[in-house]
Amino acid sequence: MDTDGMKDSMTGGEQDVPSGIWRTPSFQRWYTAQRDAGNVLLGARPVWTSTINGESGAVFFWALHVRMHVAAEDRTKDNEIVISRPDVSVVALYRPGPSLDETTVVLVREFRSPASTPDGFVHELPGGSSPAKAATLAEPATAVQAATPAEPASPAEAAKPTAAAKPTEAASLTGAAKPTETGGVTLLAEVLGQAVDELVEETGLRVDAGRFRAHGSRQVAATVSAHHAHLFSAEITDDELAWLRTQRDRPHGVDGDSERTWVEIATFGEIRAARLVDWATLGMLIEALTQPPSERRPAERTS
Repeated sequence: MDTDGMKDSMTGGEQDVPSGIWRTPSFQRWYTAQRDAGNVLLGARPVWTSTINGESGAVFFWALHVRMHVAAEDRTKDNEIVISRPDVSVVALYRPGPSLDETTVVLVREFRSPASTPDGFVHELPGGSSPAKAATLAEPATAVQAATPAEPASPAEAAKPTAAAKPTEAASLTGAAKPTETGGVTLLAEVLGQAVDELVEETGLRVDAGRFRAHGSRQVAATVSAHHAHLFSAEITDDELAWLRTQRDRPHGVDGDSERTWVEIATFGEIRAARLVDWATLGMLIEALTQPPSERRPAERTS
């Protein structure tokens, strides 16, 4: 196994992990969590990997059959496969209504091959990950660092409503960094910037990062994949909602990634009644729409 000089510092089952998987932030975050819990990797066997740019590209998706010593139970478990991909940033855009069920929510519809829905599409919140950031393992940080989120240009800037709400003065949510998210820190500014980018790509609407609220990160499907979703939300204006309605018949996304998304607008009640989204998306919506006003603080934007 080619570990690019890392093999000498590895012990036990670590030596079974291919360097392409080892170097991904998604593996390092999973492995850091396991070690922090006291668990030991006794062995590993790669099942498959999916690369970013074909055969020679960096690892994007990976599956690893692992043999783990579970410290809390003093036993060995070796019958499961760990699957992971880069973390995603997800945005819940909404316009409040008289009640929760009457609150209007912005979704995107996209054909995804794993979908087992009546129409063959997934209906979800705008969001995604950056393949470029997935390619390199983040160095463990020695101090709090953050980069200013990129301000993407909207592909529909000329058509975008001008009467948008003013950005809220940014205030710290829980600090600029989260320890052990990628073997070092996950920078809130990084995932926030990614959320802004993904919203523009998938809906055409540009929302200033200062209006976003951060709800933290959780695994999306803990028995299936180790990756996390970083959830953000933003209340939109009537003008922005009206503009988004004009986009429902216009495809968005990134053609080079075979991504094609369509804006959908529905009330929370309609989403529940039609069973329009999966359980994970429904949970993220509930988190975003039911947070008490006293806890609603904007995501920090640092420079």
